[in-house]
Amino acid sequence: MSRIERVIVKPTYSPEYPVIIGDSVLEKVSEIIQRELQQSPDKIVIFVQEPVNKIDLFNKLVENLRETYNTYIVEVPSGETAKSIDYVLKYVHYLHDIQATRATLIIGVGGGALGDLVGFLSSIYLRGLPLVLIPTTLLSMVDSSIGGKNAVNLFNIKNVLGTFYQPKIVIEDLRFLDTLPERELKSGLAEVVKYGVTINPTIVKIVENDFDKILKRDRDILIDLVKLSVECKAWIVNLDEREEKDVRQILNYGHTVGHGIEAAAGGALTHGECVMIGMIIESDLGVRLGYTDKLVWSKLTEISKSIGLPNKIPKSIDKREILKKIEYDKKRVGTIIKLPVVHRLGEFEIVKMEISKLISYLDNILEEYYEK
Repeated sequence: MSRIERVIVKPTYSPEYPVIIGDSVLEKVSEIIQRELQQSPDKIVIFVQEPVNKIDLFNKLVENLRETYNTYIVEVPSGETAKSIDYVLKYVHYLHDIQATRATLIIGVGGGALGDLVGFLSSIYLRGLPLVLIPTTLLSMVDSSIGGKNAVNLFNIKNVLGTFYQPKIVIEDLRFLDTLPERELKSGLAEVVKYGVTINPTIVKIVENDFDKILKRDRDILIDLVKLSVECKAWIVNLDEREEKDVRQILNYGHTVGHGIEAAAGGALTHGECVMIGMIIESDLGVRLGYTDKLVWSKLTEISKSIGLPNKIPKSIDKREILKKIEYDKKRVGTIIKLPVVHRLGEFEIVKMEISKLISYLDNILEEYYEK
């Protein structure tokens, strides 16, 4: 019998919703929608990210829905390409043309970029259409599909237009992970490790002890990892849905430096690879400033080696460009930046620091983290 787990997300302000995790969930999508939504959809519009639209699993999802609902398919370019106001307006026109109403259900099938786009679109059209997210990458399953943050890019600035808008349901079928390249699976593990280091150390133990099984896509281990990670994210969203109390900033652990590296790398590294390097460097900074036990740094360094994620910055990436990107980090308020720090595994704090001091510290530290 297939295993299905259920985590309830209870945001600070928005209605609660289920995250349904398993290895044969898509066959039950129509049933889940009928059970979980208060209003039956008049039609369904599926926004699917290329190349997910070519996967047999996606075709089965469409077949299942078309048995019950009038269903439309919109194919969306992969990656950040479609996260623009131009695509948003294109899809607004499409929804208008098919006479979408407030009873029209939007389903997003894909990774984090697709979730950002459809979340933003759903939040603004007719002041809000019901949204179901079906994440297809490990990264989107454990992180971006939960919590209601949606955004698109503008003026070459990432996520500059955004909303908080929660889905009605998140459906996570782990068979999608069978189609992921190994590099993408490992990249998603960086966010999983983040939860282990900041909130629940049990996650770190699973990654260390069962990495071979994870690579082989062992279903039970992956369900355990995804469920534990989703529970961590749900706990934070319950406490601080809209980043008003700083608690949600812990989800950005490793991201201050990581985003700087990612932006400067110009696509040479994945998001997860940059976050892994970022966590190592930020933990080193925490050790030097007296916030962090050195065991946190050594544990992150050890994990990066054991699971095959980078812990050094490629020589081709300009340090000045990294520092420039960090200086304009979105967590900055005036001259202050809110920096998540980990004291010990599972214990964290949000520290306020002058951005000029952070840049000065990192200017020295980054030199030590370049590939020789």
